[in-house]
Amino acid sequence: MDKELNNGIVCYQGLPYSYSESAARTMFGEKTLIHKETFEDVFREVHEGRADIGVVPLENSTAGHVQEVYDLLMEYDLYINYSYIKKVDHCLAGIRDGELKDVKEIYSHPQALMQCREFIKENGYLAKNEINTAVAAKKVCEMNNKNTACICSVEAAENYGLKLLKENINSAKLNYTRFGAISKKLEPKQDHNRVSIVFTVPHEVGTLHEVMSIFAQNNVNLSYIYSRPDVGSPWKYLFYMDFEENILKPEIQAILERMRKELPIMKILGSYRLVQ
Repeated sequence: MDKELNNGIVCYQGLPYSYSESAARTMFGEKTLIHKETFEDVFREVHEGRADIGVVPLENSTAGHVQEVYDLLMEYDLYINYSYIKKVDHCLAGIRDGELKDVKEIYSHPQALMQCREFIKENGYLAKNEINTAVAAKKVCEMNNKNTACICSVEAAENYGLKLLKENINSAKLNYTRFGAISKKLEPKQDHNRVSIVFTVPHEVGTLHEVMSIFAQNNVNLSYIYSRPDVGSPWKYLFYMDFEENILKPEIQAILERMRKELPIMKILGSYRLVQ
């Protein structure tokens, strides 16, 4: 735990007993936790100073990145300063009088639905999006319909008065979500071991290879790199990259400074210690 981050008000998206709330409790359990309806609400609370820290999911080992969160990091100019990996085991939950054979439609967050896509397909369920797994659990309880269930955590099912119909329904049994703690300032520490950045390259042959060569020449290990279209510039792409290093090292500072000078866009998204 990074004690210097562990202060003030911590905001997460959804309701109590969601995976985000569980991650926030693990990282900052002794502090005041508040919840908001959407990811953007969380970013706005931090950006406008009503919360010191926001806890949001960054990526899942099965479903990939939560792209909305990365877009909001750019839009609100916030930074990842802490990261935590949580094992996620989804269950199917319905009302107390319901049975597995009764279920026809299920509610959950799109990421949870994606993580359980094989189970959903095998059973022919109609999947419906909800903004959060705990919100889905509360909704199913209030609907009180045998034909309706939700995908959520066991903790959410129990605390919203639902019945466990089937446990461990995620497609990948080793299913992990990486959460990040975001704040207004970049706060690099000596024990950090991961850096996240986003950049664009000139539309010229070999420019991406040149960027990759900078890291290879300095023996820096890339954790991942992926691209997505830049919605503000048709046919151009944003490249998101994580690499395993400490941002305070002079050689890493030199790499980042070179990228700032040579690339159209280069922004640091975070410096943190990846904790599992």
